[in-house]
Amino acid sequence: MDALSVTLISAVTSGAISLTLAWVSGRQQRRDSERVQRETRTMAYLNPLRWHTAEVHHRLSLYATSVDCDGCYPPAQVLADPREMEGKGADWFAGKGVVLGSSVWMTACLFAQMTRTRHDLPFLRLAGNDDTRLPGLLQKVHAAFAACEIYYATQSSIGTDALLEPEGRLRSYREFCDLLAEPDRRVWADPVTWFLIAVAHGERRPALQRVLDALSELSAFLDDSLAGGASLRARHGAEIHRPRGGSPVTGTGTGTGTGTGTGTGTGTGAGAGGDLGAAAGAGSGSDAGVGRGRVPSLSPHPIPAPGPDPVLRPIPAPGPNSGPDPVPRSPYS
Repeated sequence: MDALSVTLISAVTSGAISLTLAWVSGRQQRRDSERVQRETRTMAYLNPLRWHTAEVHHRLSLYATSVDCDGCYPPAQVLADPREMEGKGADWFAGKGVVLGSSVWMTACLFAQMTRTRHDLPFLRLAGNDDTRLPGLLQKVHAAFAACEIYYATQSSIGTDALLEPEGRLRSYREFCDLLAEPDRRVWADPVTWFLIAVAHGERRPALQRVLDALSELSAFLDDSLAGGASLRARHGAEIHRPRGGSPVTGTGTGTGTGTGTGTGTGTGAGAGGDLGAAAGAGSGSDAGVGRGRVPSLSPHPIPAPGPDPVLRPIPAPGPNSGPDPVPRSPYS
């Protein structure tokens, strides 16, 4: 074989190899680009859904905890009828009515995220059988709210009202309150308001638990799908302040203090560890006993720290309504 033939063969071989490598590289780049786009699109839907699921679960858990402990949830006992929102000013929605109003707003935002996800589900890329589990879990949440007389078609309408067109973003709490002050727009959210008013008075506890269970199951699925942490536990823990080191905060109260030494005296002291009160009392023994402790900074409506599984822990059915006011009745019941 002469030199010319060898040169030609080498050139052809080199060209073929270069073309093959370019084709393979281009194909891999297209696949990577498509994968990134699918993941970005999926995260854009599932992350907001995950966040709003945790928010609504946490807020409704506050209702449940207070009802189980005290028979009612006073911060939301500000209305007897949703129509009383008509004519309320910004000072009411930002003050006395903020708990009830923001609870309706959070629920509407959850409905909006659920509706968006269901509509665009065919375009989302989920691993394994997640593409069938997610619709089932969304339907389970819809059914739980429907059992609270917030029916499926109404949920979708409430969620649509929570979206601001044409931007497609969710309304802020302030913007949503403007809708609640308008009778023809507020009426669509009335079923949510009626349910929250009833729960705040100690009613509808089993229905509330069904919603909490459905939200918990959806949240756990989203945590696994997005390879994230336990969002419900993180959201719950964010409301609890546990001081670690730093300067102590001394509380006041009654109790017993002891000391050692010679003589007698009196002593004051705070409860040890995370006790909420402080102890003060007469010293016994021979010298004045002085005690100090740390008192955590609590929110106006504290909730207990989560145990190993704060979500799925069974909660007993509530007893008779113990609230001081008569329970308002929804026209939907």
